[in-house]
Amino acid sequence: MISIINNPNSTVAYFRQDDYNQMIAAGINKRAVEKGGIQKLLQKLGYDGLEIGYKQTGQPYLKEKPELFLSLSHAKGWFAVIVGSESVGIDIQTVSSRLQQGQDYFRNEREIQFSEDARALHLIWGAKEAFYKLKEGQIPDLKEEVSLISIGGESLVLEFESEKHDLGYKIVDEAFLVFTR
Repeated sequence: MISIINNPNSTVAYFRQDDYNQMIAAGINKRAVEKGGIQKLLQKLGYDGLEIGYKQTGQPYLKEKPELFLSLSHAKGWFAVIVGSESVGIDIQTVSSRLQQGQDYFRNEREIQFSEDARALHLIWGAKEAFYKLKEGQIPDLKEEVSLISIGGESLVLEFESEKHDLGYKIVDEAFLVFTR
């Protein structure tokens, strides 16, 4: 079932494709499955049949609606999109024990308070990924330049260049969805 989150300047859609693992095991091309999952979400949001293009930065966009902003994410059968009237970013991740082991790759000194909290580590990773997409990759040192400074009920606050940015998040089953708003 596709879920929708409406924000003032964007709309998020996400779902888990229950037969994802069976499709991959049956030999269906993973890229085709991923493309199909994203297309289901775009269809639900009213963008059925629109072609996705990619800017030089790698940022996706809807070719027939270049005035809109688009961000996509998928992970192990989970799919998420965000479409907005302003630049947007989204990330969806599944629970991974590797995050704890590799936290020094993405967690900076300001975020050390979260180092023992697996949930927080997933949110740091997701928030930085979503924010990186919002900025179209124009952050030279994501680890050091972007810091998660607080985690609220369904809100995250990042700091970048001395400015605070509010992101939303939702934890659904074993997935962490983080999106700009």
